[in-house]
Amino acid sequence: MNTDMPPELREKLVRQGYDILGDRGAFKACQWQKKSLLLGDVCYKQRFYGIESHRCIQITPLVDKCNQECQFCWRVTPSDIGVTWDQTHVSEPEFLEPKQLLDAAIMANLRSLGGFNPKVAACVSEEKYREAREPRHVAISLAGEPTLYPVISGLIDEIKRRRMTSFLVTNGTRPEVLSRMSLPTQLYVTLAAPDEETYRALCRPKDSDGWTQLNKTQELLSSLKCRRVNRLTMVAGRNMYDVRSYARLVMKGEPDYVEVKGYMFLGTSRQRLSLSNAPSHRDIRAFAEKLSSITGYRVLDEQVESRVVLLSRDSQIERMNVQ
Repeated sequence: MNTDMPPELREKLVRQGYDILGDRGAFKACQWQKKSLLLGDVCYKQRFYGIESHRCIQITPLVDKCNQECQFCWRVTPSDIGVTWDQTHVSEPEFLEPKQLLDAAIMANLRSLGGFNPKVAACVSEEKYREAREPRHVAISLAGEPTLYPVISGLIDEIKRRRMTSFLVTNGTRPEVLSRMSLPTQLYVTLAAPDEETYRALCRPKDSDGWTQLNKTQELLSSLKCRRVNRLTMVAGRNMYDVRSYARLVMKGEPDYVEVKGYMFLGTSRQRLSLSNAPSHRDIRAFAEKLSSITGYRVLDEQVESRVVLLSRDSQIERMNVQ
């Protein structure tokens, strides 16, 4: 199968506001950066952890590569556009090296900020505009599975070399990569099912042993020397049940934090799910409280707009100090 990005996919991503970096890297300006600059509103990463929304960029090294086709994911999958491509194999000429990728992402961020120049948009402060042009945080979470990127350690190291912090979001199916790679400032492992049957139906893994590998990642998680988070992606009518099984998965990994986050009716997931699959914040809060009562993790904070509740092993959140 051809490993090149299909032109149909590239065209759709560009229409959706993605900047394609090289053959398959990507940057997309976050709505929360815009809200922070214009309105002073911030995303939950700032509220919970101290990451300033206007100084955060979201990127992916592999926008078209993932070993799952989760029904709740906003990314474009082959079934969404009726075009097939190899989603899991990456050869060296096809990806940007870490320095090139970051340079390209920072330039894309500068382009996206053009309309927020205080000389044009008077409601944006000069100080915040200057800060936004010098991002201090990289969220490797836009689309695709980052552990498929052959030089993911190099990317984490390059971010650190530039004195930036990093979030990395993984589906947890590649524990062999996580066990040996350079670790980000904060590592997210997604939990979207309480059992293998639900996992196969909702996450639609490419690998037959995906559930086994995810459980191996949970067993590994407590030994990783970075901030660790389990994110439970909740889809109404699909996976919001059997809280005890979720609790067992969480306790297996002993993460520092657990985020219980509701599915949002966004992107091409709207072709696979309906608005009724997006739970209310009240439902998310109720599920989080049940999980708290079983695991002993404390409910410390929440953000209604993002339908997310934060649980923590400790009584307070250790906020990141980004200079």
